[in-house]
Amino acid sequence: MKIRPQDQEFRNPKVFYPDLKSVELDRVLLNLFVLLRCEGQRPASRGRHKRQIETVEFHASQLAAMPGVTGFDEYPEIAKAWLESDIFDLVNRGGVREAVASLRPLHLDAHKIRVAKYCRDYNHADAVYALLEHGDKQALADLKAYLDRGRDPSSSHPDAQAHVDLDTLTVIKLVESWPDLHKSGEKLTASPPVCRGQARILCDDVQRLLAYEAAVPRPVMIEYLKTIMGLHLGLYVLRLRRQLTGWIRDRQASKVCRECPVYGTSQEPFKECPYGVALIVDMGADYRSRMAQLAQASAATESGYFADFVRAIYTVNHLLRYAREENHLGIPEEPMEVMSLLGSPPTDFDADFRARLKELRRENEGEDEGLSPDVESILAAGLSPFETFIEIITHARQSFHIKYLTGNLDKLFQKNTEWGALAQGRSKVNPRRWHLGGRLLEVLVQLAVLHFEETASGKRFYSEDILVEDFLHWIEHRYGFVIGPSVTDPDLKPVTLDQHRAYRENVKALKDRLREIGFYDDLSDAFNAQRIRPRYPVKRAGSER
Repeated sequence: MKIRPQDQEFRNPKVFYPDLKSVELDRVLLNLFVLLRCEGQRPASRGRHKRQIETVEFHASQLAAMPGVTGFDEYPEIAKAWLESDIFDLVNRGGVREAVASLRPLHLDAHKIRVAKYCRDYNHADAVYALLEHGDKQALADLKAYLDRGRDPSSSHPDAQAHVDLDTLTVIKLVESWPDLHKSGEKLTASPPVCRGQARILCDDVQRLLAYEAAVPRPVMIEYLKTIMGLHLGLYVLRLRRQLTGWIRDRQASKVCRECPVYGTSQEPFKECPYGVALIVDMGADYRSRMAQLAQASAATESGYFADFVRAIYTVNHLLRYAREENHLGIPEEPMEVMSLLGSPPTDFDADFRARLKELRRENEGEDEGLSPDVESILAAGLSPFETFIEIITHARQSFHIKYLTGNLDKLFQKNTEWGALAQGRSKVNPRRWHLGGRLLEVLVQLAVLHFEETASGKRFYSEDILVEDFLHWIEHRYGFVIGPSVTDPDLKPVTLDQHRAYRENVKALKDRLREIGFYDDLSDAFNAQRIRPRYPVKRAGSER
């Protein structure tokens, strides 16, 4: 079906920054470093790079020639293998067209060696930066300060007083002679995220992770940050679908969203949010278990609403477009404000979209196939001109967007990895299910054991043991991961005997997983003895313990 480009435009920074395509989170993080260095602005062009920087051999020779660096000439194969595995992100790894995409995102200046054509992130870094900037600017400043540590700001050489690991030191040495980026003045993240609450939770999580900066090695911390950013982007997509479809259904933005009550410091941050996310998570390894079936059904339910997400995006985009073209109406070009067009449409609203429908029909009736029976049935359904127009666009484009949305969420949730929240087998009997990998569980526990106190310099975090039951409630209230009987969604509470048994076994599997990664010892059957211990104790201010 022929549709004009402006009618099928999907990506809109006012609604959601990224193109929903498969991305590598390492490259998202590296492009985020560019925005951190340029304060959210597009970097000024620095010209074309020389092709030689795409080879590891070139960088190995650069390192070998630096004063104080030894071993590269004596053991070139070992040095090259180390650079390939730990320092550089490569494309076509092991092939004849192998090339350097970028440095690993170990330091804020790692973006200086970056081949743009290989390091695309499809605007996901814009989304992360917008969440940080509009969520809590202190978290943004703390993150930038941490990532820039190890470099002398006056000379760009390694800071002799900063004790950094070998990998990070190598990255700093490789880029020390490269010029800094300059800001172009074009702001890329001017629009705030539609869901401010998810932004605030992300910012709080980043600050919690940075509380471990003295205890966790830099490469591990980078993995933690990358994982939590990918997780929040994925959850943001799921929440945005609920939020936009809810606004469209009510024909107005929610009053709760206008004065968002969600903050990361709250024990139950999304308690008052009408667009809660609840995902049944299987903690076991058997995809045939009853709990796995519940987790598969939960994942399938989310996938089943992807068409609603596509429809909602098109609806909001065309309302924004109408508000921009009809600026004499005085409706701000913001998602929350254009919902008033649905509740109280202007006099020429239907006429405008009726004209667009006529043009759409005229452009397609001249084709050999003409309008399909599906489109004819939509036209004859008795919907308003605006609703008819949106349904036709959605019908024509939804399969394309659902395909890429599925792949995008697989990448954001890091499917089938230890850092992931999704698992899927190769056969049809083992479809997608929500399942927390061991390293993701580790990250979430590290966040859960932290508490905070207000000091003169701001929030200060400290760690304490927590009950397993409290962890179950915390992870559900904060991320929507339902492991035991749900405390936030009555529809997800177990009803039948086999469901009760499945949840009981799931909690037992969680305890086994926690024991395996060193956070839990089952010393007693007593409820108050089943505690999760911090791996890296963070002392309270003024505490000697």
